[in-house]
Amino acid sequence: MFKLLLFALFIFLTSCTTNVSDEDAFGMVDVDQNYTEKKMFSLELDALKDSEKMPEGYIVSFLKPKSGDSLDTVTVTTSSTDMLFIKEESFYYVGMKNSEGCMSNFDSLDLDEYDMASENRDTIFLNYGKYKLMDYIPYQEIPTINKNLLKKTFSVIDRKKNHLSSDTIISSYTLEARNFLDGVEFEEYFEYLGDYSVKWDEPCQNIVTVYPEPLKGRKMYYLSKLEELSLPKDTTINWTLVYTDQYGRSDSLEIKTFFE
Repeated sequence: MFKLLLFALFIFLTSCTTNVSDEDAFGMVDVDQNYTEKKMFSLELDALKDSEKMPEGYIVSFLKPKSGDSLDTVTVTTSSTDMLFIKEESFYYVGMKNSEGCMSNFDSLDLDEYDMASENRDTIFLNYGKYKLMDYIPYQEIPTINKNLLKKTFSVIDRKKNHLSSDTIISSYTLEARNFLDGVEFEEYFEYLGDYSVKWDEPCQNIVTVYPEPLKGRKMYYLSKLEELSLPKDTTINWTLVYTDQYGRSDSLEIKTFFE
C-alpha cells in the first residue's frame, strides 16, 4: 500500500514541474532568483529523509497555510492513506483519497480499526496549542523575485518589438501592472500557444494532498497591447508591478519605463 501511495505521489508531483530554461531562444527573462530546475519527486524525497513515520491510529491536528497570512486547521487520523513524517523541527503530510464515484482498494479499507485505536488517544497538536511539538508551518520554499532584473527589463520598451517573443517574463509569481497605461496588462504566454493541458477521461482518479504543497508550476508573462499605444516619442511612465506568490502573499515594485 505504501509503495502504491508513493507511486501516485510521484505522478502527482512530476506533473507539477515546469521545464523552462533560464535563457530561451525567444529572449525570455527568468526573474526567480536561485531557482533550480529539479524534479519535484526528488525534492520530496529529501523532505522524507531522516524523518520518522508516525504509527497508524493517532489523531493529529496541525496548521497549514490558507491564503495570504491566514492559516487553516487540518485534523487527521493517521492511516495507510493519511501519513505523517516527523522530523525534529518539521513534518511532511501525505494524504490520498479517490474522486467521487470511484471504487478502489482504498474504499474497501476497514478504517474502523483506526477509529477504535484512536478512541482513547488524546489529539496530538503538531504546531499550535499549549502542548505543540514545534513551531513549523508547512510553507513551500518559494524563490525570491529578482527586483533589479525586473526593473532592468522594463526600464526601456521599444513599441516596435514583438513583446510576445522578446520580453517574456518567467516566474512562479503572478504579475499585475497597476497605475499603468489603459488596456496594457500582463498576459499569460500559454494563452496564445493554445490549451495543452491534459484532459482526463477516466472517471476514477487518485487525489493526492501533500503539505508543504509543491511549488506551483511557473508561468510566462508579457505585457499585452503595447503595439496599440499612441504615445509621444520618448515618453516615460511610472507604474507599479505587483507580484503575488501561490499563497496569495503580495508585494510591489515601483517601475520607471521609457518608451522608445
